[in-house]
Amino acid sequence: FGRGIVETEEDFGLQGALPSHPELLDWLAVEFRDSHNWSHKELCRTIVLSSAYRQSAVAGPETLATDPDNRLWGRSGRIRLSAETIRDQALAVSGLLSDRIGGPSAMPPQPDGIWRTTYSSLKWETPQGDERYRRGIYTFIRRTSPYPSMLTFDGGSREVCLIRRIRTNTPLQALVTLNDPVFVEAAGTLAQTAITRHPDSDSERLSAMFRAALIRAPDETEIQRLSNLYRDVLNDFQSRPGAAAEFLASANVQTNELSDQQQCRLAASSLVASVILNLDETVSRP
Repeated sequence: FGRGIVETEEDFGLQGALPSHPELLDWLAVEFRDSHNWSHKELCRTIVLSSAYRQSAVAGPETLATDPDNRLWGRSGRIRLSAETIRDQALAVSGLLSDRIGGPSAMPPQPDGIWRTTYSSLKWETPQGDERYRRGIYTFIRRTSPYPSMLTFDGGSREVCLIRRIRTNTPLQALVTLNDPVFVEAAGTLAQTAITRHPDSDSERLSAMFRAALIRAPDETEIQRLSNLYRDVLNDFQSRPGAAAEFLASANVQTNELSDQQQCRLAASSLVASVILNLDETVSRP
């Protein structure tokens, strides 16, 4: 929901905030203990299947007048996803996300020049294969050099236990989802999958990428905008020999068996996929 029934999750004492729905809090506690046998997964399932969670985030005039801050949950709380979730979602949509659980920390791709260790010989060595795309919670982090994309999306520095995270919206976040190596590679793989499944229809390919990211079909206006973007980018790649191959290399996409025209199509589709992964609706929970 983006906000707890008790807003001060770190303080349930006299100095903390009172619960907005005390009876609901009691009921959930009893359900967690008795019906769900202390299972966090079952409790989460109960919450996300509730009518309160599945409400629309659109607020009417009456709702805004009576509950402008949505403290009574008359509508869904629209929030930006957390730093780890935004990264993991892009990898999951593209099919790259590793489902391995446990094990040592991973060093996923990050921009060149970020990792500098003055007092250590440790090097940032990005692995290949599934280890490259492990979930965000396994990312290796040093307090003196936090992982940049997560820091931009308000991820914790891990210096102290963080109960609540702030949520900001800045232009830097769009630059991350458009240019960070992880997101570029996710966009390239998403486009490659869409071309494999829909080699002959541009509109079907664009619709498939849109549906994979947003779990809904695009309307006529959206598909028209994506089509216009695709044609513009395709013409640009076709006018610059070698540009498509250079872009696809940065996206970690193999192009050995592709013709120049196929490379241009894949590169253009990858840039459209990057835009889709960067949409506000993609990185927000409605």
